[in-house]
Amino acid sequence: MVTELGLLVVLVYVIVTALKKYGLDHKFAHLLSIPLGILSSFGLLQCTSIREYLMIGLFIGIGAVGICDTVSNCVTTLQEIFKRA
Repeated sequence: MVTELGLLVVLVYVIVTALKKYGLDHKFAHLLSIPLGILSSFGLLQCTSIREYLMIGLFIGIGAVGICDTVSNCVTTLQEIFKRA
């Protein structure tokens, strides 16, 4: 189950990143990751209750947003470091 969750977080992250590259605003792309996480949990996981689908879907969406922000901050910081050098 942990491997499946990790793969779904990465899948949602890739979809959101692709949408941002095609011109979707940064704020809307992050908001879209939560419904994408919920839809992916309903479509690709086998859970016992709707509550479990929703909670895991929220986890997937929020995890994808966290990855987006972390990668973005790291890239910005590295760009600033290399500009100074």
